[in-house]
Amino acid sequence: MKTAHRLDFIKDYYFAVKREEIRRLEKKGEPFILMAIGNPDLPPPPEVIHSLIAHLNDKGAHGYQPYGGLPSFKAAIAQFYRKRFGVELDPETQILPLMGSKSGIMWLSLAFTDPGDWILVPQPGYMAYASVARLVGANVEVLPLEAEKKWKPDWAKNSDKIRRAKIMWLNYTNMPTGEPASVEFLKETVAFLRDKDIILAFDNPYSLITRQPESVLKYAKNIYAVEFQSMSKNFNMAGWRIGWVAGHPEIIRQMAKVQSNIESGMFYPMQKAAETALDLADDWLEKINSIYDKRKRKVLELIQNFEGECNTEGGGMFCWVKLPEGMSGKRLADEWFYKYHIFIAPGTIFGPQWDQYVRISLTVSEAQYDEAIKRIRP
Repeated sequence: MKTAHRLDFIKDYYFAVKREEIRRLEKKGEPFILMAIGNPDLPPPPEVIHSLIAHLNDKGAHGYQPYGGLPSFKAAIAQFYRKRFGVELDPETQILPLMGSKSGIMWLSLAFTDPGDWILVPQPGYMAYASVARLVGANVEVLPLEAEKKWKPDWAKNSDKIRRAKIMWLNYTNMPTGEPASVEFLKETVAFLRDKDIILAFDNPYSLITRQPESVLKYAKNIYAVEFQSMSKNFNMAGWRIGWVAGHPEIIRQMAKVQSNIESGMFYPMQKAAETALDLADDWLEKINSIYDKRKRKVLELIQNFEGECNTEGGGMFCWVKLPEGMSGKRLADEWFYKYHIFIAPGTIFGPQWDQYVRISLTVSEAQYDEAIKRIRP
């Protein structure tokens, strides 16, 4: 029995492999401290849980739901954009709810690329962009992000790549670096793409876990652009698998065509609970960002053990830690994994040239950072 050729070009997901290894090792020794994955450890807002429960007994709650999402959920997303970003969207034509924004990466790629087309992916960046491109038979072109430019691409250097690509992925607040997108950068990006026949796929899952919340849709008036967001990071709803894509009506229409042939609508009470989350007052976001700020200070204490550096002014839920000259992130990650049972991510999983970095998550308690410090100190 032979697998499809498309599997020849992708590997098993790095974090899935490591989690299985952790499961085996924990049977033989102390538990691991998981500081590699952006898996929120805090619960969703209490109002969201209450809303989920309250809608379980609504009429029709357990039947099939509209393929394109509940009209009330799409209206809540439109109101969220209006309130948070000053962006006006038509709920019917410019918003498509998704079972987590990760699935939207596949729907966009299936809708707009044929085998042999080019998809441009940022590096360092989320591995799923390239994996999905290869699964649909597209070619992957790397868009380098430059540390000297605050982890932004150099448009002039990459102009030829962009002209031949069908889709270009950007992700800000950036993962893994935590660098936000300034208004100037977004305007510059849109201006550069204005005369080009390319889809800008802007991934924005950490839109509120930042000091500079921005949406590219505020500026992308005359280009082919869509933005992906999810409930996972902003509202600690990662396991719920609920998000959306918004933007250019024709892109939304074609993605909906793909999605409706593969998935059915999301669970009704979950969509109603998401509506509640999107309407939360600012005190929820202030609370969650305050917690991440305290955890960043713990990470700074942790990385003093090897004189690491990270930008604490960034957003998202990671610290992108630069190591001293000559130090290998892969070797450090392996040492902490096997010697101390601490799981951090080597920078090389985001590109082979990033061996001078490791990524440390902010999704463990302050007590666990203290435990990690205790384990590695002589």
